[in-house]
Amino acid sequence: MEIGTAALLAVVGGIVSVSSLAHDIGWSATGPGAGYFPFRVGVLLTVAGVALVIQHLGVRPEAVFATRPDLRRTLGVALPTAALVGGTMVLGSYVASGLFLAFMMRRHGGYGWLPAAALGAVSIAVFYTVFDLWFRVPLAKGPLEAALGL
Repeated sequence: MEIGTAALLAVVGGIVSVSSLAHDIGWSATGPGAGYFPFRVGVLLTVAGVALVIQHLGVRPEAVFATRPDLRRTLGVALPTAALVGGTMVLGSYVASGLFLAFMMRRHGGYGWLPAAALGAVSIAVFYTVFDLWFRVPLAKGPLEAALGL
């Protein structure tokens, strides 16, 4: 697992570095070009990934990477988070985040449906107030906000 993760890190770093070459990666009189920092971060990720692969070559794992209960707990967070990402595309940030928080409270916190739904609803209102009204940085909106004229 360590070698695979390190190799993936190196590949992602390479993609970032190569992609940033489409922009100016140098420094000009006005400051850094658009690709300056992404290029350097990509190179650092690539170097770190390659170094980790080399470090772990020939090392035998001493224990099982993850047991079934470990994977179950990990997926219990990873799958709802993936659903949050997908839900944001369909429902918008506010509703998807509220549903995510309510579900996680119910599933992992052991709260009843009423407190979980209440927190989800309150969080939607707080997110909207803070981002849309105070900071004037609207998050992605979905059909509910459109129906309410927000």
